[in-house]
Amino acid sequence: MTPVTTEKEFVCSVCGTPSTHTILAVNEPPQGVPDLDLRPDLPHRNYLRYWVMECPCCGYCNSMLDVPADFSRDYVESDEYKNASGLSGQNQTADRMIRKALGCVKNHSYKEAVQSYLYASWLFDDDNNDASASACRRAAVRIYDEHPAAFRGDDNFKVLMADMIRRSGDFQRVVREYEGKAFRSQLMTAIAFFEVQLASREDKAAHRADEVPGVTAK
Repeated sequence: MTPVTTEKEFVCSVCGTPSTHTILAVNEPPQGVPDLDLRPDLPHRNYLRYWVMECPCCGYCNSMLDVPADFSRDYVESDEYKNASGLSGQNQTADRMIRKALGCVKNHSYKEAVQSYLYASWLFDDDNNDASASACRRAAVRIYDEHPAAFRGDDNFKVLMADMIRRSGDFQRVVREYEGKAFRSQLMTAIAFFEVQLASREDKAAHRADEVPGVTAK
């Protein structure tokens, strides 16, 4: 699967530097059955490198560099940001995803921050780097815990958290918070039930959506 791309210039909202980046011209939908955390098939995961860009001047990372930043260049140049919360140097695309997540927290875009950490965890999964993948999932869970108002009433994120908590190794929390939990959607309820079963067995592995009993995934 070869992505269809194009080149486009963006002006960094942090330092004002223009730069040209490769972006997807056609966003092909994923093929096959995703994992429980919605991780798509491997060919589609190759698109991740186009989902975040980095300013070559100051290092600001976001889906598009002209997205306004509610922080100054000083933060972009801080050790926390440059070191991607201590995870830098292992996967360049994951580094950019984590820096984007840090910026999203500063911008109060908490759902997008969680998703960015999730995408970074997928990249580390593909590198067989379980420690860094788990660290990203734990960071996402902390955002969820610290900003409950941003996620209130969103069953999709609630069930996604079950997978991220389990994959990060906190099996007891999954059982404690999700056992017997009913959601408005039967699908979400079935997935949560399956997550509890996996956590009860201390199963930390990735599982596909079509493994959920009674669920037909395409």
